[in-house]
Amino acid sequence: MNESQNVQQYDDEIELREIIMALWKRKIMIIALTLIGAILAGIFSFFILSPSYETKLNLVINMPAQYSTKYGDYTLPITTNQQYLNLITSNDVLLATIDNMAYEEASVENMKKRISIAENKEKESNIFEVTVSANNPIESLQLAQSLYGNYTNFIDAMTKERAVNFYINHFKVQKEKLENSLDSVKETLRRNEELLAQTPQIIETNSNLEIQSPLGNTGDYVVPIETVNPNYIKIESDIISNKQSINGIENTMRKYNDYIQELDVEMSAIKEYYSTGQADKLNSSVIGMVDTYVYLPSPPVAPTQKSSPHNVRNVAIGGVLGAMIGVMLALFVAYWKKESYK
Repeated sequence: MNESQNVQQYDDEIELREIIMALWKRKIMIIALTLIGAILAGIFSFFILSPSYETKLNLVINMPAQYSTKYGDYTLPITTNQQYLNLITSNDVLLATIDNMAYEEASVENMKKRISIAENKEKESNIFEVTVSANNPIESLQLAQSLYGNYTNFIDAMTKERAVNFYINHFKVQKEKLENSLDSVKETLRRNEELLAQTPQIIETNSNLEIQSPLGNTGDYVVPIETVNPNYIKIESDIISNKQSINGIENTMRKYNDYIQELDVEMSAIKEYYSTGQADKLNSSVIGMVDTYVYLPSPPVAPTQKSSPHNVRNVAIGGVLGAMIGVMLALFVAYWKKESYK
């Protein structure tokens, strides 16, 4: 039994020795392939792969659920800051950025690959990190600045567009209601005026008032009493109330018309932004929120060193792959030639 174990151990030692000898015999080939792999990886990393530089944007987003305007309180359709952040990769923002940077062959998909949004581990945090990459430090900084500017313009236009549409529809509906109410009040006024014309102002009665003559005069005299018609007073009061209501309704309608005209001007500016991707800062009668609720605590800076490729790591990986190929090739040649080192 012991003799059988010794024979097996000896065979294993012979096989390991043969492998080592086969590798040692072709050590020059293995070293050469290792160097070739490292050199090729270095050439690829240094001269073929484009360098990548990253600029970080630390965004603070704290959008409210509702904000106030001269037209009333408006409830925003988006409910979380993360949803607002995700709009930084929306098509409108990326297309405007491509145009600003004069990227002739860039696409929205390629632009998205240049933008990385870090996962926010604190769910309640309103601070987000966005990383933008480019081929050189200056381009990376310019791309980050352009992206941020287009993003804030888009958020500003988007929130205003929805608010403007909401208020235009709201005031048009209210105006229609007031027009119907105005017609009703005018009809009531017309009927009251007709009724007033048919109603006597004074009611004659059979009662007389006896007046005694002053001292020194002879005899007393009697004056007939005339009573004011209470129905006439009531109708006259209703007419005054009708006219006041008409004035109030017409004033409110004029105010709504002014609002609608202001909002139409704002909507024209928003449409101009969406059609061209460029617009001056919208001087809106609707309160702009972006400057207050979306901002950078500090401006982005140009990176001082590239983020990729990692040349040393790539050379090391190329050398390891070359060595592996060399070892496998050395063993295959030894097997093919049936070499024996016993």
